[in-house]
Amino acid sequence: MIKDPDADGDGPLPYDVLAPAGVTPWTSHEDMREVSFELLARHLMTPVTQQAWDELRGVRRRLLVDLLLYDVDLAAELPLAVADIDRELAAGSAPRAPSAQREAREASGALPDATVRLLDDLIRFDV
Repeated sequence: MIKDPDADGDGPLPYDVLAPAGVTPWTSHEDMREVSFELLARHLMTPVTQQAWDELRGVRRRLLVDLLLYDVDLAAELPLAVADIDRELAAGSAPRAPSAQREAREASGALPDATVRLLDDLIRFDV
């Protein structure tokens, strides 16, 4: 998982803080509610881990954290990105800067296919 680089984070990612207790973005909500016992048993319960657990144990707050994560398979995505760049270069136009791409998307009002796929992957109801 990759954290959104444009996200304004107030400190470390809660999943990173709770990783020593075995917490990942794929940890079920039921298991997440029991993480405090694991933290206490391992003497890992600190104000920082308590705050991270508080952010992930509530469904709404956890969905906000999950929204800023991208499940990216670099081995599969890199060749596609290289092919896109090669196609742009072959067409004679230089790839647009990320800010120009973002402005063009916002102006059109349409969500890119990658964003739609990402949202489909993120929205899960395993509560």
